[in-house]
Amino acid sequence: MMKRVNIALLLLVGVLSTASAQEKKWEHSVNLSTGLFLDGTTLSCDGGLSARLGYGVAYRLAERFSVKSGVAYRVDMESPIKAFTYDGGDYDAFGFVEVPLVARYHTKDNLVLGLGPVFSFCTNNDTYYIDANPLSPLNGRTKIKDFYVGLQPSIMYQWGHFNFGVEANIGLMDVKLNHGLTTGSKYLHQVMGCVSFRF
Repeated sequence: MMKRVNIALLLLVGVLSTASAQEKKWEHSVNLSTGLFLDGTTLSCDGGLSARLGYGVAYRLAERFSVKSGVAYRVDMESPIKAFTYDGGDYDAFGFVEVPLVARYHTKDNLVLGLGPVFSFCTNNDTYYIDANPLSPLNGRTKIKDFYVGLQPSIMYQWGHFNFGVEANIGLMDVKLNHGLTTGSKYLHQVMGCVSFRF
């Protein structure tokens, strides 16, 4: 997987180095997003909340095209209301550092359409808690893998120094750790409203 990341970064550097001096333009942003966390399994798709705070840097390749990357911290929490109102549940809560690499198209109407991979590194992994069986060998074991790749489509509207829009992160990898003791799969998805301040 790291080999693919390195190849993608080399391609990005190559594209940036061939852009003419007149087209070069860097843009920085602080981004805040919140919305739905969808935990898709083989049997169901549970919902929750997701929030993200990040820094982005975009490079304008031409009048209509740019690429954007950066770093963000995201928190996903499944069914937070149920976690406080129901006893015995095993609810998911995760933290991630994200690195997106998004290609963007800028329309004449100040819309920005984006699409690209997001590399997510789990920094706060949740553990299993089987309330019905306190002696379960799953108890205390981590729930998901430390890394996964998602696909991020987005649509943003630029207004002055601000961007407003919607982003999604579609998990492309099964992240569930079964530890040889359970079955099923888990795909993590988010749909969030976003606001960015550009400078």
